[in-house]
Amino acid sequence: MSTNFWQLLGIEKTTDTTVIRQAYRAKLPSYHPETDPDGFKALREAYESAMNYANSPKTAVDETAQKSEEKEAPPLTEEQIKANEICDAYQALLEDPLRCYNIDEWQKFIGSFYDYPMTVIDSVKWRLLELSYETTNISESCVKILADNLRWRQQLMTQFTDEFEKYDNYLNHIDRGDVFDYTCLPTTNKILQNTTIDYIYYTKWLFWERRSEDVYAFLSQDTVIYLPNDKKFMLEFSHWYSTASLKNQSILDYALKCIAEGDEDENIIIEWKYIAAIQYTLLEYKQNALQAWLELYYSGHYQQKAESWIAGWCVYFEKNYFPLLVMALNNSYCVAVDKTENYLHTIPQITVTTTARLAGLEDIDEYPKEIVDFVNWALNTNWNYKQVLSILLRDDGNNRLYRLYRHAIMLRHGNERLLQEILDEQSDDPFEQFILQHLQRQARQHLAWLTELPPVQEFKTWLFDNNENAQLPPQFDPDENGKLALYASLWLDRFNDIPDIAKSHLYQSFSYSNMKMFDWVTYLKCNDYYQLPKSPDLSVIANNKEAYWQWYRCYLLVIAIYCEPTETAKFLRQENNTFIIDENNPFKPLIEIFKHGNWQNETELYNLINNDSVLNNNVLINYPNSIEWFIYEPHLIDFDDIEQKMEHTWTQKLANRNPIYLMLLYIIVLNKPEQKNKLDTILQDITGDNKELIKIAKNLQDKWITPSSDSKKKYNYTKQVDTIKTLAERCLSNYYGICDNNELEMLDELKNSCDNDLVLRLCAALLMAKNRENQQKLESQPLPKNKWWQFWRWKGRTNIKGFIIQLCCSFIVLGLMTVLNNNFELNSPTFSMICYSIAVANTVFALKRRFNDIDRGEPLIGFVAEILVFSLFFAPFWVSGIKHTNRFGPPVEKTAKEKEK
Repeated sequence: MSTNFWQLLGIEKTTDTTVIRQAYRAKLPSYHPETDPDGFKALREAYESAMNYANSPKTAVDETAQKSEEKEAPPLTEEQIKANEICDAYQALLEDPLRCYNIDEWQKFIGSFYDYPMTVIDSVKWRLLELSYETTNISESCVKILADNLRWRQQLMTQFTDEFEKYDNYLNHIDRGDVFDYTCLPTTNKILQNTTIDYIYYTKWLFWERRSEDVYAFLSQDTVIYLPNDKKFMLEFSHWYSTASLKNQSILDYALKCIAEGDEDENIIIEWKYIAAIQYTLLEYKQNALQAWLELYYSGHYQQKAESWIAGWCVYFEKNYFPLLVMALNNSYCVAVDKTENYLHTIPQITVTTTARLAGLEDIDEYPKEIVDFVNWALNTNWNYKQVLSILLRDDGNNRLYRLYRHAIMLRHGNERLLQEILDEQSDDPFEQFILQHLQRQARQHLAWLTELPPVQEFKTWLFDNNENAQLPPQFDPDENGKLALYASLWLDRFNDIPDIAKSHLYQSFSYSNMKMFDWVTYLKCNDYYQLPKSPDLSVIANNKEAYWQWYRCYLLVIAIYCEPTETAKFLRQENNTFIIDENNPFKPLIEIFKHGNWQNETELYNLINNDSVLNNNVLINYPNSIEWFIYEPHLIDFDDIEQKMEHTWTQKLANRNPIYLMLLYIIVLNKPEQKNKLDTILQDITGDNKELIKIAKNLQDKWITPSSDSKKKYNYTKQVDTIKTLAERCLSNYYGICDNNELEMLDELKNSCDNDLVLRLCAALLMAKNRENQQKLESQPLPKNKWWQFWRWKGRTNIKGFIIQLCCSFIVLGLMTVLNNNFELNSPTFSMICYSIAVANTVFALKRRFNDIDRGEPLIGFVAEILVFSLFFAPFWVSGIKHTNRFGPPVEKTAKEKEK
């Protein structure tokens, strides 16, 4: 039995199966079945032979002796003996840890060939190739010297016809040289040398052939190897660790040592700086890591990777800065204004990369609310500035984080002054300065188009025109899809202090939604509700760099109070020294309530705010669950929801109100039969023991009877109250009770006037909601369509045209009767009676259909009274019919010619 398998396993002869298994596992990475099937097969056979020996050493020895006895070796020739001497010397060289990787020793071995005849060298050279091939952890660089001397490659084809490919691959392998300088290994221990080489080879194979997770798993294992002091290899080894994201203090120290020595070329030093930056980050050296990455970024090397690592550093160490960093790194290419005809190319956009980074933020709910608002704002294609009011209000000049977020937002919403402030900004903090430099790059892009783009300048010319009647150029009209409307919109999305004439132009030519950031200032100014103070002049700004921003921020506070009153109140209470409000400011009383009022929740705050001014009313319109909100949006009223609000949220708000007003309110809300008992209880609470109020409540509840004159005067029962009572009686009676256009306009005016009582305004809104509900029920009924010629339809409708034609038919019948009586002496009473009956019936039907059209055809007694009154004024001829469906069906359809008109 050959004992060469011990050499292949790299261990001494042993019966310890554990040692054999460890040796086999250590050798496996060098003999991968895919890349070296023959070597893998030989290693497996060696392992099995060693295990056989370990299990039965005596039997294995006896078998070897027996085979030797069975076949005596023939005597060796002189040439064979010398060839064996060379092979033994080569084997000794390979096994000697002191000499095996020393090129001089290999040169000595090759020099010994001169002591032998050429015939011996020719006979042994191929044995040396086989020995080299079978030996693990051999120096490829040393073998290369031997291969060149013995000319293996030149004669390989003639010697190894069948195994040419195997040995050719091997020679190609040794041409690549050693993975590191083997002479750096210790020369005292062959096992340590082999372990180190196996470890390094296997790691390299994993790095190039497997996933980074596999490299991480392998390198994470505890092991003992000797790292050679080979800078080239150590750089590669460091890359393996860095790719696997494994921290290693030794690698960092080695990298810093190489950087400090500076004896490599610039590219190698950059590589070491890259390794050092990664290890600083993995080892959590916060400032050193940041400084290293910034230095790499500014050097122009590894910029994309530096950006990625800086972002990772930011997420780990300064998470709240990360969305800001993403926006700062947005890199949109822009063309100069004078270099393109497509002006959109001059305006920076949010890139797909930036959008993907923001949309992919993990644990977004862990960020503060104002930063979440910023992210949502950035991802919203409409870029609504109201989404970021909370973070802008927090920038009082003392918080560096909010200040940088303000700059990022001002890239989109800032005017020339605020963009210039970005350019003037500096920071001593290197990370903040890095963010600032990227924000400044974008600020220069925005300033360029904002100050140079022709459509913008043309729009501003119209906006600031002193002619009060200056018409908006059609190309800027968003309602007409003007081709340049986008550029007007982009400018209007950057708030500035504009003169009153400009606000007037906006008020006359734009809807509020199209005014962008000028919507509230225009609304308040043009309705004489509030005038924003003038922006500070340059002399003030020169003495106080924050003056302009504080002016701008005060306007944002006005918007925030209107748009988000509860959130703004909470903010002002927490930051009660943030804003200094002038004593004459109309918002001063409201802000004082926000700051110092005795409230703990939204309901308590709502009850503290009196609706005693237009300003407060407009604020409360946006207050959640407020009466004013429902008054403003009657089409969203749900009567069940209103009932709940009156029982809980509005209890204090409705307390001590005019009792008759409250009666009407509760009768309107609780108008269902199943709610009668509840309504009775509430009315009793309103009236108490007051007999006069008890009588009024009963009359209103049962028969809608108007109070007496004295009661009217005492309880301020005005004409408006009576109108609400009358319309309530009609709308609540059944779903046929609907209002005409004039009545709806009257209700709308009543609910929108802040001078009217809040309860009456709510009643008006509720009646409009009830009318809408009735209208929907009517339209859902299978009512037949009305035609003007349907003279016989008592329950039908007709317009003025049909009414006149139908009346003419009555006159024709009477005329025909007269002609027949006169010309043919037809004096039949029966015939005359029939004609008169037809004419009268037709006229009555005409009047009924016409009065149905104006919703006054029911009840029948009322219809007769209406005929007597309206006929005096020829009302059926000029009163317009209701333009929507009523109990008698839809209005008469217009003809094609009428529609064209």
